[in-house]
Amino acid sequence: MGDISSLTPEQLQALLNGPALQPPDNVIPNFDNPPNKNYIAQAVVPLCLTFTTIAFLLRAYARVFCIKKIELPDILMVIAFGCYLTDIYFGYRLQQSPGAFVHQWDVRLKDMPDILYPLFLSASFYIGVVLTIKAAILLEWVRIFIPYGIRNRFFWLCYGVLGINTVFYIITLFVMNFACVPVEKNWNPLYVGGTCAINTQAVNIASAVLNLCSDIFILLLPQRIIWGLKMSKKTKTGVSIIFAIGIICIIAAGVRLGAEIQYTQSDDSLYNITPVLLWALAEMTCMFLVFGVPSGAKIMSDSRLPSRLASSLRSLRGRLPQKSSSAGSGSGSGPQSWPASSMVMNNSQANSSRTFYRKIDNVNGSMFVTTIDSSRGQVPPTSESMEHLKDNALQHGLTPPEPGMIIRTTQFVTREDYGGYDRDLRADGYDRQHPWAKDRI
Repeated sequence: MGDISSLTPEQLQALLNGPALQPPDNVIPNFDNPPNKNYIAQAVVPLCLTFTTIAFLLRAYARVFCIKKIELPDILMVIAFGCYLTDIYFGYRLQQSPGAFVHQWDVRLKDMPDILYPLFLSASFYIGVVLTIKAAILLEWVRIFIPYGIRNRFFWLCYGVLGINTVFYIITLFVMNFACVPVEKNWNPLYVGGTCAINTQAVNIASAVLNLCSDIFILLLPQRIIWGLKMSKKTKTGVSIIFAIGIICIIAAGVRLGAEIQYTQSDDSLYNITPVLLWALAEMTCMFLVFGVPSGAKIMSDSRLPSRLASSLRSLRGRLPQKSSSAGSGSGSGPQSWPASSMVMNNSQANSSRTFYRKIDNVNGSMFVTTIDSSRGQVPPTSESMEHLKDNALQHGLTPPEPGMIIRTTQFVTREDYGGYDRDLRADGYDRQHPWAKDRI
């Protein structure tokens, strides 16, 4: 924009109230209700936020409750998630004013600084996300695929990519924020004076190119190690899913590069900035999925959800009322008989009516099973639970149990885990024998 200091107050007022870009022929600017495509942003932004939050919570839960250890990649993930939420906020703010995919000629010139300022900040937070989440991914892969104390080619490649990314993104962040002096001139086209010595459009394209290259390299880096391992079909399926997410991330970065080129070549920058933001959001979401989704396997293995679900179903089935075996009796209106317990043992002699049951005692950690004859004439001791069950039986028209019969059974499910160990114990035998497996997910 030219120098506006020489304009008269009337000319300046007319310029500020006019369109921010000269509209095409036969197009009338619509300042009050500019046409937009907010429905695209309203679908993409919450969808990306949902997937990213799930990945973040999976990783956080696995580290805090399963592994119970926080490391540097987890701290980097938290920083990246904070920057990501800030970009989400800018995405919602763009929908409110002026809207997604709004042409620049439908916006007044005086409103441009307030619109461009959040977009300027979102670029900085985007760099904060990709810098920290990529560093977290690379450090995590070094921890998983490289044994302790080993400095092989994979180790140096990971740290080489990490160093290049860190240096480049820090330089890019500095250049983007201080391309113009004073800084306000970066987003305020009405600012009088100052200089812009750096071509920020070229910097944005170079950043998008390097970002795409680093995505491809990070995805391909561990493939030789992963597919060279002897894995089960289930594990290979999980690896394939992560690989597919990485491919989607590369596609999003490539499309974002194309949108960035279109943005720099077009005068309608306000309209073309929206696809850049949405594809950047999709790219960041895929990075979080690559980093957080593998923790879901750790959560499933530690929580043992399938075995617990089966145990719950068995327990529920045991609590359901059982039908009486004497369903064929002629009298259907009389009181039903109390169902006999499967734990009652009858004497093997045919002419005997004696009934036995087993009594289990726990003494000093040892289990003792005693066979008790219920026909000795002893009156079984009454208890609150027995009386309670008898009262319920009378209320429901059932015959109370006879003395010596089992009226309550309890099913116990036990499980023994072998191979578990406490990582916090010093000089642990497992860690001494398997140092490469320490703190693995």
